Amino acid sequence: MPCSLILNNNGDNVLGGGDSLMYITAKSNVSKVTMIVGLIYVHRLKKTLPKTARGAFDTPYKIFLSAILVASKYLSDHSLQNKTIADITSGLYTVKDVNTMERSFLGLLKYNLWVDADDFKTFLEEHQVELDVDWTRDDI
Repeated sequence: MPCSLILNNNGDNVLGGGDSLMYITAKSNVSKVTMIVGLIYVHRLKKTLPKTARGAFDTPYKIFLSAILVASKYLSDHSLQNKTIADITSGLYTVKDVNTMERSFLGLLKYNLWVDADDFKTFLEEHQVELDVDWTRDDI
């Protein structure tokens, strides 16, 4: 997912560079399962959009943030909160922005959030090299 450098109002690099998705992952403190389910949602979204679909420079981040937020809320009683996402972005996105991103993402997915074991396993098999996830560790 190619992403641009994104600065907040103070000029700080909030979301950008090669490690930005890892930064979001670490700051959000979501499980590996939640992250994988979020990526499955992104994959589903990508399949439904026309090949000519284009967004703003920060669209990949909005999609990724929305995906992990929705996955976390769907999978966990103690889920990631919209305010936490706003905080992770150091003010780049407000809670209201995150609410809008979440609703838009859910609408684009047509609220299709169920991921069965076969979908999960297939996604892992197809993307195991890119994901480089150690499933033997306890922090899944």
